[in-house]
Amino acid sequence: MPRKSTSQPCWRGKGDPYPFVPGIPLEVPRRRSLKQLYSEMACCTRCELATGRTQVVHGIGSASASVMFVGEAPGEKEDLAGEPFVGNAGRLLDRLLEDTGISRKAVFITNIVACRPPRNRTPRVKEVRAHAPWIEEQLRLVKPKLVVTLGRIALTYFVPKAKVSELRGVPQRITHGDRALVVLPTFHPSAVLRDYRVLYPRVAEDFRKIAQLLG
Repeated sequence: MPRKSTSQPCWRGKGDPYPFVPGIPLEVPRRRSLKQLYSEMACCTRCELATGRTQVVHGIGSASASVMFVGEAPGEKEDLAGEPFVGNAGRLLDRLLEDTGISRKAVFITNIVACRPPRNRTPRVKEVRAHAPWIEEQLRLVKPKLVVTLGRIALTYFVPKAKVSELRGVPQRITHGDRALVVLPTFHPSAVLRDYRVLYPRVAEDFRKIAQLLG
């Protein structure tokens, strides 16, 4: 599968001819656009997840979206496609958006970590920490009014030690860094697929609150 182009030569994933150099970049740079940021992300080797990836899976969607959906990590299909939420969980997310009357093109979708963890395991604290500057830059550039967290890892990034089962559907007005954010927690689509009958109605109810929160 063809890789995404980048303006600089670097190792980008398995099979790449360029040498792998760990710890790049030491500091995540500020850029004026998502396109410029993604060019830098394509070369990232800030944590051990880089060694097993096909390519970095950065966010997609509107650069001026009012709503940002944040998941956990890419899966196998996302790793191959280079886009978040393109597998079964992605199709469920599309259905939830469609049922709510929201176009996927109008929102921004990303993950807490941009490289697939081995065997789809949960990202480790040091991996989340290494990827955090990339998330912060996406937040800074998109400037969403609402962040919808999908699952525990995304929720605890914004609200430490929180539990999805306790907070789902309840807007959290927080200060994150130097910005005020409204965070709407809900279950990850993968969790919904495992217990569809029970969880889908709850998550659909959470999604219906998005329009209300945007005013």
